[in-house]
Amino acid sequence: MAKQSKGIPTAALAVIVAVAAYWYWSPLLVVHQMKEAVRLHDVEAFNSHVDFPALRENMKDDIAGKPSDDALNGFGRLLGGVVVDALVRPEAVMFVLEHGDFAKKRGERDEGRDTRERERGEEPASGEAKPKWVTERDGVNRYIVRNDKVALVFVRNGFADWKLSELRL
Repeated sequence: MAKQSKGIPTAALAVIVAVAAYWYWSPLLVVHQMKEAVRLHDVEAFNSHVDFPALRENMKDDIAGKPSDDALNGFGRLLGGVVVDALVRPEAVMFVLEHGDFAKKRGERDEGRDTRERERGEEPASGEAKPKWVTERDGVNRYIVRNDKVALVFVRNGFADWKLSELRL
């Protein structure tokens, strides 16, 4: 009976450690799921990890700058809103995650060839490197994935789910 009483606290500790590890590494799992959705062009799976209303609002705020009462700022906010609404679509956000930027490179290769290379897991033949992504935590509820052109900001949504809610250009 003494062995059984020691096993229960050990099992409980193992469960607590496993749950804590899952909670801590959950943003990495979400980023991985998003990358897989991009690779497979699975828009529905990708969209499940994006808070599009928050993403649009944050981008509009970034483009418009600090609010003021002058007419130029109002026009900038209106123009920024039109641009953001055009850019913040699942296809565009997936493109950013795959290529690291909104801009397409000149002389971009044949799309069918790109797809075949992705399916085989090959690097692009032209020497075009995939973007290097760096991650960082900003407190316990924000996780940032960035490269030299764009930063993706994830916000905790529940216990271990994360939603992309901001793109910093």
